[in-house]
Amino acid sequence: MATLGGVKDEAWTAAYMKRHLEHWDTRGFGVWLLRDRLDGEVAGRVLLRPLILDGVDEVEVGYSFYPAWWGRGLATEAATACVGIARDTLRLPSLVALTAPTNEGSQRVLSKIGMRCDREVDQDGLVSLLYRVTFAKRPAGT
Repeated sequence: MATLGGVKDEAWTAAYMKRHLEHWDTRGFGVWLLRDRLDGEVAGRVLLRPLILDGVDEVEVGYSFYPAWWGRGLATEAATACVGIARDTLRLPSLVALTAPTNEGSQRVLSKIGMRCDREVDQDGLVSLLYRVTFAKRPAGT
């Protein structure tokens, strides 16, 4: 949570969970927990979630893993799957991501999955780099 604004309190966590569960009910996507196939241990999470950015309704891709799982390519793999869902299933026009200016690992992941740094933004008092990928429009019915 160090790169995500720090540890949150119980009220914040409850509101977060409520908002994201409602999002699953209305939009059919949200936060996925990622577990080890062998023992079921939680490795981290990946998400597609709504994000209001400069008054515009966007969808954000995000990921976080416990340190024991870092360096295995899991963030790239999970984020790539989310890009595919956003493009092919949800047919979104674009997808955004936010990362700390100091989080070089996350910036590498975002570049690997085809996102490009757009600009620096202040989101809820936290300065972040905004990454974006725009998907090509497809003819209707394809």
